[in-house]
Amino acid sequence: MIVVPGPLDPPAGRLLGALAARGIPAPVTAQALPPGEEPVTLVVSTGAFVFDFAGLVATLGARPFRVLVLSRLGAHPDAKAPALQRLWRLEEHVRGGGNPTLTLRFAPVVGPHAPFWNKLRTRPALPAGGRGLVNPVHEEDAVETIARALDDPAPWHDWYEVAGPECWSLAELRELAGQAGRGPDAGAWEPPLDEIAEHRIAESEPWAGRFGIVPAPLAPRLTGRAA
Repeated sequence: MIVVPGPLDPPAGRLLGALAARGIPAPVTAQALPPGEEPVTLVVSTGAFVFDFAGLVATLGARPFRVLVLSRLGAHPDAKAPALQRLWRLEEHVRGGGNPTLTLRFAPVVGPHAPFWNKLRTRPALPAGGRGLVNPVHEEDAVETIARALDDPAPWHDWYEVAGPECWSLAELRELAGQAGRGPDAGAWEPPLDEIAEHRIAESEPWAGRFGIVPAPLAPRLTGRAA
């Protein structure tokens, strides 16, 4: 059973919601957790709620639990973006609790339903001429990673950058997005541009190897045509 403290900030909440298509029951809040001793998985990230990890744990009583932290690329104590600082503090606080913990730091997520991708399909103006580099991950791979993590009985104890092996500039991604035409909506910067500005080249291999993900080339997956 998946337990959350409340509505999670993107992309965490949206990726969790996509698990329903894989037959994984929707998360419940700790307050709505039925009585019992069934082990649970706490899934945490930032959100509009006031996060009280100790209080959240207290509601579980004697239940055994593990913690999945859905973070974002760039989380660091010295990050300039306040949201990335908050994510780092959350990661550290949860790791210090002593329970089995897995942290996934997501790169910008792309795909037909991804706000970041649909924003690029509007051909927006880009900071610094679009020279900023990203390692986007396809939404299918991101969701599959969470599904495989939840199904993994091995003890959790590590963190991974969930980021694709291809390095793109924002300008290149915008050009690729143009080949796909306008999206179903105007999209949104997910993550915000101030976070993307702090991204460094990510390491894809540890994540892909750990979860058995083989990322296919992005261009044909996003446009339906060869790169």
